Amino acid sequence: MSKKMWEALVEHAKTCILSGKLYIYYSDGAKNVDVVFNNIYELSGLISNGQFYSDDSLPDNQKVRNLGLLIS
Repeated sequence: MSKKMWEALVEHAKTCILSGKLYIYYSDGAKNVDVVFNNIYELSGLISNGQFYSDDSLPDNQKVRNLGLLIS
């Protein structure tokens, strides 16, 4: 998928009604940090050592802007 098509897809997804479901990407356990996404794969927060940190509370250098960064 081209970058332009991906960006159009993400923009469309942001217009959809969110279901409230959250998805967790579990790390391999070595870093003990899990990533929480909403149903359009926007970052919702991190779980570190059992503590949830919302994306609003994270500094910019710890945020992931979209799923494309994880899979590229």
